[in-house]
Amino acid sequence: MFISRLILRRKPRTLRTMVEILRQGLNDPSNAHRLLWSLFTGNGDNAKRDFLFRAGGGSSSPDGDFLIVSQRWPKDCLGLWNIETKTYDPKFAPGQTLAFQLRVNPTVARGGKRHDIVMDRKRMLGESREETNAELWEHAGRDWLDARAARLGTSLLVCRADNYHVHRFHRTEKRGYISIAMLDLSGRLRVEEPEKLTGAIFSGVGRGKAWGCGLLLVRPG
Repeated sequence: MFISRLILRRKPRTLRTMVEILRQGLNDPSNAHRLLWSLFTGNGDNAKRDFLFRAGGGSSSPDGDFLIVSQRWPKDCLGLWNIETKTYDPKFAPGQTLAFQLRVNPTVARGGKRHDIVMDRKRMLGESREETNAELWEHAGRDWLDARAARLGTSLLVCRADNYHVHRFHRTEKRGYISIAMLDLSGRLRVEEPEKLTGAIFSGVGRGKAWGCGLLLVRPG
């Protein structure tokens, strides 16, 4: 596997090319990130995605900054990016503690439909809730991730919610827009089963991977 940091080149020709690529994909939500798909030759519209990505590397990251974990080395045939790529083969040990960052599209199934966990918690607490919005995000996110910790080969030690935002993406003229809730989580976890954690890092966590969710970033801490 490889991990790459991408920064969009801000030159007139680059921006014109980017606009044209995005314009071609406006009627297909899977093409909203056609700029990133273009880095992996052979990925047609029906191909299986073999990479995860996240927009930005933090609150100070500019638009056009991305992190990608991929099975293939990215190739910038269009000359749009400044790219730093290195091999990525993390090794973990049981009992090791790690700091993590994770952007997720967290949902819960109720009545055969999926609901954003933040709004779901808000509805359950009702008008009498005493939590602030920040506390609401954190409690909902921590409960969601803690329920999946064993599946990820970890136990959750600390979990914070850094940001919550609902994005609207255009689908088609007939189908209108789709709303995707994104919750940024960070904190510390303990490794319980290294192989499961490695699998989660490479396959992603939760839904919304086509929109830049699910990339679990970890470091010793």
